[in-house]
Order: sequence, then C-alpha cells, then structure tokens
Amino acid sequence: MNTPHITKKALMQSGVWTLLLMLGLFACEFEPPANVNVSDDVNITSYIRNNPEKFSSLEQILEVSNTASYLNAYGTYTFFAPTNDAVDRYLADNSLNLNSLTQSEAADIVRFHLLSDTLSTASFTDGKLRIPTQFGKYLVTGAEFLDGRAVYRVNRQATITESNITLGNGVLHVIDNVLSPPVLTAAKQLESDPNYSIFTEALKETGWFETLNQEEENVWYTVLAESNAVLSNAGFNSYADLRSRFSHLNDPTNPIDSLNLYVAYHVLSDIKFVADLLTSTAHATKAPDEVVTIRLKGETVLVNEDVFFGVLEEGAPIVRSRSDIAVTNGVVHSVDKHFAIKLRAPTPVYWDVADQAEIRQLTSVFRIPGAPIYTFRLGELSRMSWAGGAVNGLVSYMPPGLNEIFFNHGDFMRIQINNNRLEWTEIRTPLLIRGRYKIWMAYRPIPSNISCITRISFNGEEIPGARLFDTKETPPTLPEDELEARGWKEYLINGTNGNRHVARLIGVVDVTSTGEHILRFDRVFGNGRANGGIWLDMIHFIPEDMEQIWPKFGRDGQAYFQD
Repeated sequence: MNTPHITKKALMQSGVWTLLLMLGLFACEFEPPANVNVSDDVNITSYIRNNPEKFSSLEQILEVSNTASYLNAYGTYTFFAPTNDAVDRYLADNSLNLNSLTQSEAADIVRFHLLSDTLSTASFTDGKLRIPTQFGKYLVTGAEFLDGRAVYRVNRQATITESNITLGNGVLHVIDNVLSPPVLTAAKQLESDPNYSIFTEALKETGWFETLNQEEENVWYTVLAESNAVLSNAGFNSYADLRSRFSHLNDPTNPIDSLNLYVAYHVLSDIKFVADLLTSTAHATKAPDEVVTIRLKGETVLVNEDVFFGVLEEGAPIVRSRSDIAVTNGVVHSVDKHFAIKLRAPTPVYWDVADQAEIRQLTSVFRIPGAPIYTFRLGELSRMSWAGGAVNGLVSYMPPGLNEIFFNHGDFMRIQINNNRLEWTEIRTPLLIRGRYKIWMAYRPIPSNISCITRISFNGEEIPGARLFDTKETPPTLPEDELEARGWKEYLINGTNGNRHVARLIGVVDVTSTGEHILRFDRVFGNGRANGGIWLDMIHFIPEDMEQIWPKFGRDGQAYFQD
C-alpha cells in the first residue's frame, strides 16, 4: 500500500483542515489511515477542481456529499471519476437534479466509485477487483475491443477513457458513465431476463426463488444459471419438461425431490465471482454434500470437467460475457451447458497456501515482485490460527523476490514454529471431496540452524503411519519414480537450480466427509533463531490412486501436465 499524503499548505493550515475533515468524516463515516506524509502532489479533489471542463458536476457532488475535503487530504485511494457528460446522463436517466441532490444520494455516488487502496490498470483482471468499494460492493473490470482498440470496462457500465492518473493520495481513472450499484436480488435478476424463464420457473416452483430473493446481512449466494437455449439443447423446451425429468417425488418443494436438488446444485454459498471460483478446484453447493468442480482450460472456466472411471466428462463452460453479474445478495453466472448432480470421485487439490482472502486484499504486496514482507497478528487470517510464547509477527506473507523463480507464483508463507516462538499452527484446508488422499508439503528446505520438525495431524487425529515434517530435509538425487517411492517429488516445472524446492509426502488420510478440514502442525523441535520454521509454498491433496508427480507448477501459477 502506498504511503498517504497531505499537501504542505494543508499541513500549515491544520486547524481549519481539521475542522473540515471532522465534518466530512462524521457525515460519511469514512475511516482515514493513520499515516500522513508531506507532499506537493495534487490530491483527488484538487485535480477535479483544476479540470472543471471535465469534472465540474463531479466537484459539486463531492461538495454536497461532504467528501471534498476528505479526498483532498487523506489516504491511498482509487477513484473512478465520471465526466460532466456522464453525470448529466445519469441524473437525467434517474430523474435527479444536480442542485437538489441530498447529502445521502451524493455520498452513495462517491462511495460506489471509491476504493481504499491504489489500483492501477496493471492490477485489473477479467473479473472483480480485489477489494470492495466504500459502498461495500465489488466492481468488475474487463478488457474489451471498441472501435479496433482495447479498452477497460468497469461493471459493464462504463469505459475508462483516461487511466492511471497518479495523485498525492491515490490514483484516478476517468470513466464515461456513472457506475450504479446493483438493485436486484439474484432471483429478480434472473426473472428480469426472459432468456432464463425456464430456470426462473424452476426456482419459483421449488421455493428457491424466495430464498434467492432475500437480503440478509452477511448472507450471500452464487448462482450458476442455465439459459433457455442451454436447457433446450439438453432436451428441455419448457419447465414441464424439466419437472418431468427431475421431480421423482412429484413435489418440487420437497428438499429431497430431485428437481429441488437440481436447483440447489446450481446455488453456492457465499459470493464467488469467477476469480473466486478459480481459487479452488471444488465448491460446496446447497445440495447436501454435493460439490461442483472448477477447472481452467486455457482461457475457459469449466464446471464439472472430470475424468470418471477413465472417461473424460466434458464440463459446462462459464460464459464470461454473461457472468460476474453483481446482485444485491451475491453474484450470478451463466453456464453454456446443462449439468446436474453426478456421482463424485475424489478430486486433487493443489493449494497455494499464500493465496488466502485477506492476503489477496493486500494489493500493494500480493504477488508484487520486490514488495516488502507482510507479517500478521493472531486473528488476521481466517484460515490460520496459532499459539506460542509469542504470537504476533511470526506468520508472514513473503512476496516474490525480484529474481525468485522457485515458488508457485513466486510467493510463500513463513511460519516460525521455533523455540520461544510458535508451538503450533492450524490451517483450514480448501474443500475436499470424501475419499483417501496423499498429503504433500511443498516447501523450500532451510538450513538446520533455522529449521524445525513438526508432527502433522488431521482434524485432531494422528495420521496413521505419518512421517514427521522436517524442514531441513532434502531429497536424494534419484529419478522421479524412485524419488516418489521414497516420499519425495519436485513440484516445480522450472527446476530447482540447486535449491531443491520439493514436496514431501506426509501420509495418507481418510476424508470421511466432503468439506473443509483442519491440518495442525505441532512443534517437535525448533531452534530459537529468527526467520526459521516452515517456508511453505503449497499443500497437495491427491487421491492415492491418482498420478502424484504431475502436474508441476511455475512462477506464473499455471499447472503443467506431462506431454
């Protein structure tokens, strides 16, 4: 995160500025960062004031919202600034008048265009931005071709016409339309589109429409919707066809009726944009104990592309242009092929331990080569907990080094399980489908004077026949098949350059229920030196009867399969 700035003149007039800032902060309930440095750079509000031919209407909105002084002093922000023409169209379309905007209406406009971090277009992806707006909703970006040139679109509502304008308190992007937050629930969004009339009727007849039409605090849904065209291609030309095929109890409202389960299988808990779906190979659905699998094949995201009894079952592509549709209670995606619940075999999970939600939000360090180390206090990571003689600053995210090529994505987690430091660490796994899995720890061996030895348990129980995890161990020089027989594998496609970044087989576990589980590392030995412990890159959970060596991984994060 960049260091916040304040102008020299503002610093000299601190009494006046303090009063103005307090008024603005109380009115909008924004939280300023703690650190403020001196700079001659123009800040967001000053830049807008200096360009009235583009932003005079936006300046008035800032004044009415009581955020003008706030955006002229504090912070590290990203602001999407609509032009005068964009504001005029927005006001006309919504029967509003610039001179009669209320403070609340103006503040909502500002908050939906403002993010509390600096994001250049280099950090944009084809999907949601890493952090939400001050309005509490995520924005979606994507590159499109317009008049023969590539442009960035935001929320499919606006085009960025000028980008990456660096200012004293952040970065500004000029857009040609005002962004509007979602106003429809998932249910209403699907109902409003006639292309989903069959799927919508199934929602209504099963009772899921009512569920997906509710708005509750911290309750989110992700819907994988099938259009009429997709259902027609599968032989369902009407809701009656769908009911005839699936409703085995002839009672769609019954939770165990196959039609109800079919619909529930298309609903996921939590809000998962396409980028979120790609962080795990499997996601739990609202159908009890049932999951959908996710696979990236080139640029295509596939639902349920699996090998079943040696036969490839083709997946349902997610249609990017009709997906990542933000709604008031989650997100809606469209799939290009019909799918239903099927018998599920165990699926390998190759988890990059450094890819956690809270770390992703650290946009100034996450996967940024040369960024500083980021250390965590106990409680700041939702997937990890730990204890010991000291607890803060002993679990760290290590960004890619400028010349480091020997980790997946170049980054890793440093967990200091050492004497006088951490005694144990627990990590909550991604979703695992029930079955028997080999567990591999992918790590960088470190010198004996900073290494540690831990005993790993699964869901509070010992792993039968498991070996201790010794971070100073390195494998012998042997062919790959012999290495695997001895419980080793090289998991990186680009070799090890003598540093032998390797994966160590810990043991085999029975996963008796589909879901997330707990891995615990208990210290057996660890010296008191700093920076030691475990340098953990990935954890692989691979069904015991499947290929263990491939795929291998590169700094680009891609999985490479054997030719």
